[in-house]
Amino acid sequence: MQNKNNDPKQTANVLKLFLFSALLAAALAERAAADETSPDIEELSISDLMQMEVSSVSRKSQSLSDTAAAAFIISQDDIRRSGAASIPEALRLAPGIEVAQINASSWAITSRGFNGRYANKLLVLMDGRTVYTPLFSGVFWNLQDTLMEDIERIEVIRGPGAVMWGANAVNGVINIITKKAKDTQGNLFVAGGGNQEQGFAGYRYGGQIGNDGNYRVYAKTFEREAFVSPRGEKQHDDWRSVQGGFRIDDRISGNHRFTVQGDVYRKKVGNTVQPSTVSAPFNTAFNVDDHADGANLISRWEGNLGDGSEFVLQGYYDRVDFTAPALSDSQDMFDIDFQHRLHPDPGHDLMWGVNYRFIHSTTVSSPVIAFTPSSLGYHQGSAFVQDDITLIDNTLRLTLGSKIEESHFGHTQVQPNARILWTPNGTHSVWASVSRASRIPSRGEAQSSIAVGTSSATIDPIPFAIPVQIMAQANPDLKAEKVFSAEIGYRTQWSNRFSTDVTAFSNHYTDLIILNRGDASIQTAPTLLITQPMMWTNLSREVTTRGIEVSADWNVLDWMRFTGNYSHLKIEKPYDPNNPDMAGLSPRHRGMLRWQIDMNEQTHLDMTLRHVGRLNAVNQNVPAYTTFDARLAYEPVAGMEWSVVAQNIFSPQHLEFRDSAAVSLTDFTTEVPRSIYGKFSWNF
Repeated sequence: MQNKNNDPKQTANVLKLFLFSALLAAALAERAAADETSPDIEELSISDLMQMEVSSVSRKSQSLSDTAAAAFIISQDDIRRSGAASIPEALRLAPGIEVAQINASSWAITSRGFNGRYANKLLVLMDGRTVYTPLFSGVFWNLQDTLMEDIERIEVIRGPGAVMWGANAVNGVINIITKKAKDTQGNLFVAGGGNQEQGFAGYRYGGQIGNDGNYRVYAKTFEREAFVSPRGEKQHDDWRSVQGGFRIDDRISGNHRFTVQGDVYRKKVGNTVQPSTVSAPFNTAFNVDDHADGANLISRWEGNLGDGSEFVLQGYYDRVDFTAPALSDSQDMFDIDFQHRLHPDPGHDLMWGVNYRFIHSTTVSSPVIAFTPSSLGYHQGSAFVQDDITLIDNTLRLTLGSKIEESHFGHTQVQPNARILWTPNGTHSVWASVSRASRIPSRGEAQSSIAVGTSSATIDPIPFAIPVQIMAQANPDLKAEKVFSAEIGYRTQWSNRFSTDVTAFSNHYTDLIILNRGDASIQTAPTLLITQPMMWTNLSREVTTRGIEVSADWNVLDWMRFTGNYSHLKIEKPYDPNNPDMAGLSPRHRGMLRWQIDMNEQTHLDMTLRHVGRLNAVNQNVPAYTTFDARLAYEPVAGMEWSVVAQNIFSPQHLEFRDSAAVSLTDFTTEVPRSIYGKFSWNF
């Protein structure tokens, strides 16, 4: 019989506790011995945090405390001190955002439910350029990147944002905002590596143009190791990237400014093609490298007019080419957007705008995915108006707005919104909103035939299992999904050191697009198989989600800070035999606690504890997990930093999400391993 004192699990838990205690003891001892200095944590007080500007709610700058929405800001300091090496990792810091890593290069990210690799109810922008792909209604997260040090902030808005941003901003908006060129002057060099982050490097240079202009150029590259199977075997999902870009900010005159910026990139992603058809070459798994090349160019003109009004005119072009065995696609997107803000009288802040977008997509099909037609160009247009009305000066404000949008697949959508904000004093604010938003069908749902997967079945009196081919069929008559959302929030600064933010919501969805199971048929030639059709259809019943999101920020001491959040989500749906697992794709409970310690002026310790509840869906069955990350950084001189980041310390590997839409003959589950990497950063 094994001695309990030598139990490997018990020994591992003791080692974890010892590591945590050692880090804490080192931090407190170092702090006790340090001279009295002005640490980084003290530089941005709770009052300053409440006054941080957010622009993604109403397309205008307003302080966080004056925002009638569930808004959260991930600052550059948050990103740096968390040790996040990618944008999805940084999004874990926000309450109400579900981030689950599928493999080394893929994530399932959403807000307030309905998660998946191509979660389709969260609109993502980078400097106002949408990165939401119309091909499959989601975000290719392995294509979204920039120099992490050049991100000024990430604005996270939970809840509908359709009035300002249009269809698909159903459950939230994420806007990744990079720094102005004047804030990135001089040289920056970063490099590092580890067991998963095998190697990365980046360089940026910024300079001046004349008296009022600034520019920057950057380049970065990285290589990330593959993840592992539940048995600890390396998978074929490594990730390589090379990317570069520039930004120019200048003034046309005293009242007019312009910005031009762009990026180019090349990605290579390892992929294991799962069995999707019962005919070659997709009836067995095989490894392949997927390739993607892309470029984007944004031009923005901002100006103040003589009547005191302001305008912004922005246009961008975005091209993506990706090549994979299942599907290759070339996509061009051109977008032009105009907004005008005026002040007809002191009590009204009026804004209106128009948008036009043209999308052209050309696909090369395979036995797995086929688009009909293979090439398509189509248009989308919209217009919005919003009035911010002051009912009582500095106390009560009402916002009314609506957007009308015409699209190729979703037809005409009207998306109204009403918000009210009550600020009885400078430290307390209560807000409420009601909204209607839409998610237009994707081209994949309306025009593609997809081999979802394979399975097997037995039929009497046949004595052996028969392969089953599961096919998702297009439906050009789909209606747009719609949500009616009601939210209420309370944001308060209890003292100069402590603040909280609480939001409750209730969302009611109609016409949700689901795969509806059809009648199976038996095929005898050229091989015996069962064909199981699935068609995209609109769910006839209403689905309701309810939840609460809480976040808190506590500067315990000048050199110690706690931040934390908790999210609870409940999906109340009628049972649907075709989609029994809709509620099981998102955890009911999710929480995070961060502990930041400035040991002295040069040494900083950050620790993050996260807990995510289990996923109950049959094709998920992901147990709850708890992870612990730590980062130790040392700045020998101003502008230079050495850091070590350890992630997922509590376990050698853990499962977060299964990339499986159907039960496949082979399990390709990938787990997130423990990792450690070192980083050197020099700003000079």
